[in-house]
Parts: sequence; structure tokens; C-alpha cells
Amino acid sequence: MTLARSISFLALSLWAFFQGLTALAADLRPEEIVTVLPKDAIPAILSPSFDEGRKASWLKGKDFVVGVEFGGDSRAYPVPTLSRHEIINDKVGGIPIAVTW
Repeated sequence: MTLARSISFLALSLWAFFQGLTALAADLRPEEIVTVLPKDAIPAILSPSFDEGRKASWLKGKDFVVGVEFGGDSRAYPVPTLSRHEIINDKVGGIPIAVTW
């Protein structure tokens, strides 16, 4: 299992724990899954660019971000951006990651 996949699984597991959910993937019923958009309809961000926090005038102080820090290298991924793209592929501290929403 890759580090990025392990981190995604850990994040999902923690979210489920705090939501009081105990369902496992085995509990999913494929026949009940409804596909709304075709495959690849929402483009991932493959090469993100960043502004320093003070210079990002489009980002307001009350806006939520998903924060990641590895080895002193940190990133903040704005939730509005994640809501439009759902996945950002990046490297943080030299480690490839996938930020999903």
C-alpha cells in the first residue's frame, strides 16, 4: 500500500470513527450506487500552484482549508477549490500525496 493510499484510508477511517460509523466496504451494495457524472467529468489538479497566505486575497479568513505538513513543508488546500475538483495531486516534503474531497 502506498503512503498516499494509506493516508487516504486513515483519513476516511478517522472520519468514520468520529461520525460513529461502523460500516465496512463489504456492506456496500454495488447495485445501489448511482452514477451521476461520467468518468473523468471532474478534472483533478495535477500541478497545483500556491500563494503565500498573506498574498491570497481571494481566500478569506473564515474559509476552510485542508492542511497537510510533512517534514516542515506545509500546504493548505482551500475547500472551495476541492469542491470544484475533488482531487489534487501534489508533493509535500518530497512525498507524493492525493488530497481528496
